[in-house]
Order: sequence, then structure tokens, then C-alpha cells
Amino acid sequence: MNENLSLVLESMGLRPKEAGVYLALLELSRGTVSQIAKISGLKRPTIYVALEKLIEDGYITQLPEKKINQYQALDPLVILQAKRILLKNFSEILPLFQTLHNKGKLRPRIHYIETKKGIWNIYEEINFAKEAFFISSYRKIEKYFPGAVQKWIYGYKHGHYKVVCRHLVPDHPEEKRLGKEFKKVNQKVKFLPGVDKFDMDFTIYDDKLAITSLEEELFMVLMESESLVNSIRPIFETAWQAGKSV
Repeated sequence: MNENLSLVLESMGLRPKEAGVYLALLELSRGTVSQIAKISGLKRPTIYVALEKLIEDGYITQLPEKKINQYQALDPLVILQAKRILLKNFSEILPLFQTLHNKGKLRPRIHYIETKKGIWNIYEEINFAKEAFFISSYRKIEKYFPGAVQKWIYGYKHGHYKVVCRHLVPDHPEEKRLGKEFKKVNQKVKFLPGVDKFDMDFTIYDDKLAITSLEEELFMVLMESESLVNSIRPIFETAWQAGKSV
């Protein structure tokens, strides 16, 4: 149960260790660093960093006038309300961003993304597209983003993500096992016979093509171009036809 709750908190913007500390305090009602460590399994230095960020965000408070510092979590509704305010503010200014973004729309936009956070943001963006087509490796993605696959499966299962996806994965037992998990949440999955690994992640969604290197150096090239996507889609479709159901 706690693992699922942690994934929900992470989807709301908390880092994994912050989610662990927050959940521990919900369970304790109020607690010391030692008590948090016992429940969360986190190390004390990590907990202090997480506590500082949670206090800064307004999700927990430190109890005053205690010989040993004690902390307590605010009602989880506070987290939801904070995200609602942030979303409302962004929604109000979104038309301005879109106006800027649409200038020169006929020219392809090419973005080079090197940070894990930047790449993760694109993966999250894909979850809210109308449809997406992946030629990728779950194993390689898990190497750089531990827990990502289960987070996505959880999101599909509980209706957080509405995107309709097709996944084409390598001919490898672990890829097929994870593919079956995706199929349980109404995703379409095939494997490519005779190909035991992919070192790149290729994804088309909306009018975008995302190419991510999953080798030693992690980076993504994101291209925004409707004509480019329309041109490359038949190649994806040919690969899909060659695939076998997991």
C-alpha cells in the first residue's frame, strides 16, 4: 500500500525520499527523526534534507519548544490545494505561452535535452497525449528511472493517464514479462522477434518525435514537426506489423 501511496505523492511533485518521510509522519501523527528513520528505512542525513524541503513547501511543521525536534504532517489536502493553485495560475497564462510557441510553427523545432529531470518531464508529457507509439526498452528505462514502469502501470490502471499507447519492445524475457503487465492495463504490446535489445527509445506522439539514447550517456532529441511525424509514421507501422504479441 505504501508503495502505491508514495507513487501518488511523487506524481504530485514530491521526490521519493520526501514522499517516504511524509508518509512516515502521517503514520506517526508526530515524530522525531529517529522514529521517521525506523518507519521509512531512510538514513538520518537524508531525512534532514527531506524535512527541510517539506517544511519549505508547507507540507509539514516542526513542533516548537521540544528538547528533541519533532515534526508532524499537515493534512494531505494541503498538497492537493497547492497543486490546484499552481495549475490555476499556469492555466491563466497558458494562452500567452501558446502564442509564443506557435510563432514560426511551420519550421521544425529541435530540442536537445541532457538532464534526467528534463527527459522525465517529456515522458510525463507523453502520458497526457492523445496517443503514443513507443519503440523502446523497459529494462533500459528502468536503469535510468527506477520505478518508472510501475508508476506508469499504476497510472494507466487508475485512469490517471488517458493516452492510448502501442509499445514495441525487444525479444527478451524481462521485456515480455513487463509487456504483459502493460497489457493488463489495456496497453497494446508487441516484441520484435530476433532483436534482443534496443539502445534507443523512439517515441512519436502528437506532432512530436522523441529519440532518447539509453546507453552510457543519457540524452534526448525532441523534434516538433507534424510533417516529420507523418513522414516517419509508416516506418513505425512497418515495425509494428513485424512484431509479435507478448
